[in-house]
Amino acid sequence: RKMPLVTGRVAIGKKRTPELTLKVPKAAVRLWSPQDPYLYGLRLRLYEGSRIIDEVDSYTALRTVRRVRDEILLNGQPVYLRMVLDQGYYPDGLWTAPSEAALRKDIQLAMDLGFNGARLHQKVFEPLYFKHADELGFLVIAEYPDWNGGFSSRWEVTDEYRETVDREWGTVVADLHNHPSIIAWGVFNEFGPKNGHKYNTGAGGGFWSRYPPARRTAIVKKHYDFVRQVVSKVRKHDLQRRPVHDSSGWIHVDTDIWSFHEYKQNPEKFGEILQQLPAKFVDGHKGQPMFVAEYAGVGIDLGGPYGKNPKRFTPGYPGASGLPKTAAEALERIGSLTAEIYKVPNITGFCCTQLYDVEHEKNGLLLYDRKPKFSKSALRHIFDGRGQKGRWKLATGASEKLLRARKTITKKKR
Repeated sequence: RKMPLVTGRVAIGKKRTPELTLKVPKAAVRLWSPQDPYLYGLRLRLYEGSRIIDEVDSYTALRTVRRVRDEILLNGQPVYLRMVLDQGYYPDGLWTAPSEAALRKDIQLAMDLGFNGARLHQKVFEPLYFKHADELGFLVIAEYPDWNGGFSSRWEVTDEYRETVDREWGTVVADLHNHPSIIAWGVFNEFGPKNGHKYNTGAGGGFWSRYPPARRTAIVKKHYDFVRQVVSKVRKHDLQRRPVHDSSGWIHVDTDIWSFHEYKQNPEKFGEILQQLPAKFVDGHKGQPMFVAEYAGVGIDLGGPYGKNPKRFTPGYPGASGLPKTAAEALERIGSLTAEIYKVPNITGFCCTQLYDVEHEKNGLLLYDRKPKFSKSALRHIFDGRGQKGRWKLATGASEKLLRARKTITKKKR
């Protein structure tokens, strides 16, 4: 029988939220990380006098995460984010995973391809997903359904939308904030006019030309006030004070992570953009970590559980005329685009679109049913960090050591 490392008691009395602090002895401190996702067991007992009337087993971890200048620090050490976009879809359940094993499998698949984390996109993921991410040492940015709440291309949203989002984010953080695998909150996605109010183009000359000055000013103010309101709520409810990613792409208002989305498919042109980021991507940037939050999206339709797309649905970017003709060509493009990101030292990570095909979006690294589209070893060679350069360069053999460590972790958790 194992002896408890530390114990403590607190009287509940009339307090609805009693606090109990447990101090782990210094010699027993073991920080949670992707290399060593150590979890401390917890046993909570409710006593009535000397009689146990209820008991719950859980776990916790020790780790810190914060943003310092242009870096994300995990346990005080800079971490380069090699993430993949995961939308949590399943061909046999849509947004409902068919089993707990399926949740764990998605994490393991991403790790096997070399990623150290994921943007959990378009939904609030199942609690069991985070449990397995905690156990496996997988870093995640927890997000929220991307719904514009109105009929104006996210330029204006309804009062009902604002009320719902503000209320539900408080619930999301309260429910999930204890998970060590969550290293940041992603509050919005592509919120507002594409490329920002100032740089938006399109019908009617874009946002800046569409409205008279007074109306335009009111819309912008309402947008900024709403984003600040929700970001403030997230920060208030998160007792760990994680970084907050106010919006992935387009417009940043109050953010710890500065991101942009760029789906240019020509690697050379993509590299030129990264080397000299245009004003639409950096206007207002104040030294936060620079994150390529979406890129690639290389579409190739190799079928899957629903067969091939109808002709009206192109499988990926930039449209039918620019799609790769073969899987080999698609793989080459994915590798070349990622290599361009590694070349830029002031970029602190990326998120590749996406882990698997979803419905008609055939731009995943796997098929919708998680069967392979490309060589796993070839994808791992792209995403496991061996291409990182400058301050982000991995020590010789580091990616192989991490792979062996993860295999050991996986075996122990079975």
